[in-house]
Amino acid sequence: MMSSPSPADPQIAAAVFADHVERALVSELARRDGWAFTWLDPLHVVAEIKAGRMGGDGDRFYVKLGAEYYDLHPPTTAFVCPPEPEATGTVAPLAWSSAPAGSRWLPALEPLPWFAIHAAYGYADGSRQLVCCSMTFEYYITGHSPTAGQQWQQGRHTLMATLSRIQDALDSPNYKGPADAVHP
Repeated sequence: MMSSPSPADPQIAAAVFADHVERALVSELARRDGWAFTWLDPLHVVAEIKAGRMGGDGDRFYVKLGAEYYDLHPPTTAFVCPPEPEATGTVAPLAWSSAPAGSRWLPALEPLPWFAIHAAYGYADGSRQLVCCSMTFEYYITGHSPTAGQQWQQGRHTLMATLSRIQDALDSPNYKGPADAVHP
């Protein structure tokens, strides 16, 4: 478990994050899986990810990635609800709220040995969502201990590793659909 990590230098984190988002955007994975990115501010982006469903249509989800501790640590990660556009047609960055339990915007997924989604997980400062895999920041501040082979490695891993893990989970047979359709 990580002891209260210090945030990254915002200017350096923003520059590295922007470079890594751009690399992800032009990657084969992004083209194959239809990833799209919406910048919220220099330290936050929302990735649109499509989930496959065995014998059915795909579902769309939004994952907010943050660079507050990046890239010494993985990006902060949460499934979020898309906001309603304001009268001006713009969307405020804070309008992307964490997807609650039972939401259409939270995937229902039977846990995998390497991935799970907890709509509400107990953190030292309260309860909130946990995308539980070693490629998310929150994993390390919730008492999880990855093996050496699972651990985030600065310079080797980027947000592509985070998005790839999420995509793999959503394309697995363990994916059951949006939470509101599975647990109405």
